[in-house]
Amino acid sequence: MRIGIVIALDAEARTLPARPGGLLEHTQYQLAVCGPGPTRAACAARALLDSGCEALLSFGLAGGLDPKLRPAALIVANTVLCADGDQLPCAASLRDALRRRLVTRQPVMAALYGATEPIMTQADKRRLYNGLQVAAVDMESAAIGRVARDRSRPFAVLRCVVDPADFKVPRAALAGMAAEGGSRPLATAMALLRHPSELPDLIRLAVWYGAALRALRGAGALLYDDLQHNFDDGKSGDEQ
Repeated sequence: MRIGIVIALDAEARTLPARPGGLLEHTQYQLAVCGPGPTRAACAARALLDSGCEALLSFGLAGGLDPKLRPAALIVANTVLCADGDQLPCAASLRDALRRRLVTRQPVMAALYGATEPIMTQADKRRLYNGLQVAAVDMESAAIGRVARDRSRPFAVLRCVVDPADFKVPRAALAGMAAEGGSRPLATAMALLRHPSELPDLIRLAVWYGAALRALRGAGALLYDDLQHNFDDGKSGDEQ
């Protein structure tokens, strides 16, 4: 089986091994780096299925909603709750395989929320957690899950918490995200000039961001199977 992995950011993609191989007991994988947001994620998911992938995985970072979760906590979703109230259950076979492989990292099995826009304030995070009991939030998993459901394909979610529930995300951090998934350091600097009081929080977020990427890299190493045959992984090692 070949699994299509939808990833929003270039930095997230670089946490997976660049050399040919597989995931989850010799399951081949193909990456699609789409940029942040549900529209891009849905397009990438459809393209992966059109190219021959038989399952989808939403992989990357997330914002924490559960106050008990700290930065770098890994989450294997059991379901994704959508902004319109729809619920997308994750495939038990993929979910359980992820949890088995990552047992030494103690991943949390929980529901995630699929947002249509960034969730930045403590109040909004608290509202979602108290109302829906969702552990974390991202903007791609719901769109990926809907594509999988429409095509009758299994899907799963592996995410890593960056910002905890009691943290307000600085506006300068969002300014630095490019639409295609790269970074825009100049835009971050310009936003910081307009809001210099955000500097301490931006530094804290940068530290957590690095820790979360390291946690994803460790998870990717545990999931990886070193196969001897080559296949099209959707993006060459030089590009990752």
